[in-house]
Amino acid sequence: MAEKVVKPHKEVGLGGAVLIMLMILAIMVLGKLFMNFDTGMLCLIVALATTCVFVFVYGFTWDYMFKEGVIPMVARASGAILILLIVGPMIAIWMAGGTVPYLIKVGLSILKPSTFLVSASIICAISSVLTGTSWGSAATFGVALMGIGHGLGINPAATAGAVIAGSYFGDKVSPISDTTVLAAATAECDIMDHIKSMMWTTLPAFCIGLAVYAYVGSSSATEMDMTRINEIVGAIDKSYKLTPLVLIPAAVMLVLSYMGKPTIPVLWASMVSAIPFAMMQGHSLPAIVKIMASGPKAATGVKVVDNLLSRGGLSFMSGSVVVVFFAYIFAGQLECTGTIKVITKNLREKFIGSSIGRLVFSTSVTGIVTALGTGNSYLSIIMPGIMYREPFDEFGIHRKVLSRTLEDSGTVFVPLIPWSAAGVYMAGVLGVPVMDYVPWTIMCYAGFILAWIYAFCNIAIFKVKKEA
Repeated sequence: MAEKVVKPHKEVGLGGAVLIMLMILAIMVLGKLFMNFDTGMLCLIVALATTCVFVFVYGFTWDYMFKEGVIPMVARASGAILILLIVGPMIAIWMAGGTVPYLIKVGLSILKPSTFLVSASIICAISSVLTGTSWGSAATFGVALMGIGHGLGINPAATAGAVIAGSYFGDKVSPISDTTVLAAATAECDIMDHIKSMMWTTLPAFCIGLAVYAYVGSSSATEMDMTRINEIVGAIDKSYKLTPLVLIPAAVMLVLSYMGKPTIPVLWASMVSAIPFAMMQGHSLPAIVKIMASGPKAATGVKVVDNLLSRGGLSFMSGSVVVVFFAYIFAGQLECTGTIKVITKNLREKFIGSSIGRLVFSTSVTGIVTALGTGNSYLSIIMPGIMYREPFDEFGIHRKVLSRTLEDSGTVFVPLIPWSAAGVYMAGVLGVPVMDYVPWTIMCYAGFILAWIYAFCNIAIFKVKKEA
């Protein structure tokens, strides 16, 4: 019996690779901008399109791409997906137990007119570090701060910029942030190494923003309207039993993370430690389990506060998990077919050469272009992360520099794009057009500029230690 002849596949050339990448960007841009498709569905459509191209044009078999590309890629992302699934219930239990309401109350009680913009940015930064969500921080503290700033006569664009910069500071450095987890997972480095590396660009960028806010705020009003603050604080006080003890779940997470414990057990510990405080608020154990699954339903009597505190739950993160999963399907295909490799090889030969500065610059610009084309923070991390892992290894540069660059050019750049989900969300929640608040979100663009400077000056470019 004659052996079955397997038809060899064609090699993906540079022209074909570029066309495939342009096809992906075209689908994302058309689907998002003109048809307003769900991002998860767009990723699924892209996965279908790339499959058709590789199977019918280049002769790859689906079996080969699935086994050699999709499965290994999704396996590498399984840790990030698991963390995303745990974060939802944890946010819910923090809401129900009073941890987040207490943070909102304390934050609103320490505001001063002359330092309003600085305080607004720091308050949102603390909130997002503890909750891991820039969107949640903008929807909680941000909404309240916009009202306060309006009463003070402060430029709404400046207030929105300070809120967004603070919210995304925490989104970048929180060990429970989805983008932080994803960047570390994509670069395949330890999440705490990633966070420590990001401090080199993120902290100076944030401080530059605070300096500008302090200068602008020094000439602001000396009196403030406490009506909105009192309304929010009063609603929280009537609905929750709040003591400093409700901060224990947040303290557990921060302390264990600082000690370098694995991320997933840290999240579990924080979640479990919040259960007694949820019971203290009057929730039974069955009710707590339901809250962790579908999210809390706050009932303070004040609509804006109810909207702010009704967040979290397993279902809350399902959309993020879907986007990551489908994005990794076509990313796995791009990797196993050599599509990404041929592009990075040509970049290495014709532009990067032996320059570390050009390597980091190329990685950063790829993230920014992907963000502009797709409007999605996950894809702006995943695509350049997969493309540049090998070049970073070849240069002997630690992967934490790669993961840092991914966040400097992806996570914080997306809210500056009017057609992105983050841009639409922030503009809608804060009531300020994207292009109005962009100049004030200083940290969001100072970070990648610092990354370029560091790279060309060889600052904070950590090398892999060679074994003796």
